[in-house]
Amino acid sequence: MGVRLALGAALSCALLSAPAVHALETIETGMIGAANSAGWPWYIAQAKGFFAEDGIALDIIYVPTASGLVQQLAAGSLDIVADIGVVEPIHAVHRGAPVALLRIIGQVPPYEVVAKPEIKTVKDLKGRIVCIGGLLDINRVFLERVMQANGLKSGDYDITVVGNTGARFAALKSGTIDATMLAPPVNFYAEKAGFNNIGMMIDYAKDLPFAGTDIGRSYAAKHHDTVLKLMAVMDRAVAWFDDDNNRDEAIDILAREMKATGRDDLARSYDYLRKIDYFERDNIVSRGKLQHLIDAMVALGDIDGQVKIEELIIPALTRLGD
Repeated sequence: MGVRLALGAALSCALLSAPAVHALETIETGMIGAANSAGWPWYIAQAKGFFAEDGIALDIIYVPTASGLVQQLAAGSLDIVADIGVVEPIHAVHRGAPVALLRIIGQVPPYEVVAKPEIKTVKDLKGRIVCIGGLLDINRVFLERVMQANGLKSGDYDITVVGNTGARFAALKSGTIDATMLAPPVNFYAEKAGFNNIGMMIDYAKDLPFAGTDIGRSYAAKHHDTVLKLMAVMDRAVAWFDDDNNRDEAIDILAREMKATGRDDLARSYDYLRKIDYFERDNIVSRGKLQHLIDAMVALGDIDGQVKIEELIIPALTRLGD
């Protein structure tokens, strides 16, 4: 009996002295459509355990449209939106929604303008049907840039709307549209299927930020330290992605997320995103690039007046640069 009591006491002391195991804090995280290359750093941070090391777990919820993501964020159903066009928080703040731009994710547009085989140039889109993600989203701003640069104006072509890259590719394959904008790796799938690359968006809109991470203001106020850790993890994940030594493993991570059987197009996506320096490396948001985007939205009639850049962010979390 004495031995049993001694063992029990020793075990109790060991348990009391052991470090406490803390549950991970789950962040309800929205993404658009389905797993894609734009979410690469998020998938890396999950796969490599970066989030877990900082006590964070992501519950990723895919939503078909950008507008749906922002609505759920404003309503508090989501804590953050991981990757969405930067026009969305501008719209939301302009309308008084309790959301903020947390950081830029995609600092340049990765889109390729892809068209039916018989269409050779952007100018050939006159009288054609062009599909974009939304009439009031980043796609519309980019479309205006590329069309104006090629001498086409509103009314020279028809616009139809399909919410995400995969669905726009499906519309192109079905023949119901003549051209659209696709992001990697879907643009490479389209090229293999015989569709033409008639323009790279980065050649027309390098001065405009493409995508960002948005946050609900209520969540940000209650979870300040967690959000700071989240952004530090993202910096780490982007740095990992940018390391050539990690190329093959990065491709494997995205292949698992997308349940892709072939790696060639994912490898092309990795190389392309590295070439255009797509992912932003920190949470310093360029004031100049944001202003260019706001000016473009005002010119389109997308918003009816200027939005103050300081209203878009939470200063305690996000820094503004030049």
